[in-house]
Amino acid sequence: KGVVMETFGSGNAPCYDWFLTMLKEAVSRGIVIVNVTQCNAGMVEMERYETGYQLLQAGVVSGYDSTTESAVTKLMFLLGHGYTPDEVRDHMNRSIAGEITL
Repeated sequence: KGVVMETFGSGNAPCYDWFLTMLKEAVSRGIVIVNVTQCNAGMVEMERYETGYQLLQAGVVSGYDSTTESAVTKLMFLLGHGYTPDEVRDHMNRSIAGEITL
């Protein structure tokens, strides 16, 4: 199971305690949560600001400069091939077909 979460700017979202707890619980249940920016340009840099870093600490995976559509498709592909949540997280950090630039 996976979720693509669109965030602000370089990967920031409100970091209310209840929200971070919800994300951590979802990740602990094996749900892969990918953070993509809703901006037309730029990329998610979760270590740049405190709010993005808190998402990273909660177990959210960076989508880097992937579009929402690309992240959804990549998640469907990886999950459809039976990869474990840890394997999916690992593959989300690597380009498979040029969908992210690192």
